[in-house]
Amino acid sequence: MLSVSGWLDLQMGGKTIPLHNREFVFNHTSKDHTTYESARRALYLPIVRNNLYNMLEQFDYPDPTMPTGSRNSTVIAPQALIMMNSPVVMECGARLAARLSSLPDDDRRVREIYALLYNRAPSEREKERVLAAVREFSRSGKPESAWSVMCQALLAANEFIYLR
Repeated sequence: MLSVSGWLDLQMGGKTIPLHNREFVFNHTSKDHTTYESARRALYLPIVRNNLYNMLEQFDYPDPTMPTGSRNSTVIAPQALIMMNSPVVMECGARLAARLSSLPDDDRRVREIYALLYNRAPSEREKERVLAAVREFSRSGKPESAWSVMCQALLAANEFIYLR
């Protein structure tokens, strides 16, 4: 998501936990200083055993308190909900829409979104559905965010999330 939206920070190295000693320890009596707001790869996110990042947890990240020989792979409703409601996904959708705003027409935008997200051209039916949804959302009073919402929906699609 970060890469296709143009938001990915490609800097290598650095601290995964930019906090002072022991500030990353979290329990029911302490303030949680851990932040997962980062435009870097997940490799650079902190893994705090008792406060795992919700996005990782929902997408089958193994239990960090014990060794894991293999990872589960599930498709469950909370995964769809997090893709619809996560601030990170919404921001990626907005940035992807902004990235495509310089394209000359809506037809070209749809083709570019499908090329970026799915590495293929959209079918005629898919293109018509995307354009109809954008028009409908624009009519509902939010024309400035129509493409942002469409990009978020396409980011949340199974075709983007799961490898075949």
